[in-house]
Amino acid sequence: MALAPIGASCVLVFGAHKGPLSQPRHVLGGHLLATVSALIIWSLFHRSLITIAIVLAFVLILMILTKTVHPPAAASAIVAINTQAGWGYLGIIMICACVVVLISTAYNNLFQDRQYPRYWV
Repeated sequence: MALAPIGASCVLVFGAHKGPLSQPRHVLGGHLLATVSALIIWSLFHRSLITIAIVLAFVLILMILTKTVHPPAAASAIVAINTQAGWGYLGIIMICACVVVLISTAYNNLFQDRQYPRYWV
């Protein structure tokens, strides 16, 4: 279930490592906020097209306000609702997001012309 959102995060973090949406604050914060929000809204309203629309709007507004916009995080929210994953999904997403950031930090800094992250917070 985490493959699609984390795979999309990998594309950003490894392929566009200098971009603002690829920085650890965005990756970790975006996935955390989106997944928690989706799970809370799903717990309250269950799965429906309206719920998905509400979650996407809420997650986007929340990420903009907290300056943690990370497009693949919205996919985490959709997956959480569509699969009715439950709270265990949050742990999986966060572990995967941390692993992506750690591996990207190690990999990108092997090369002199690549620096990741540009900033942490």
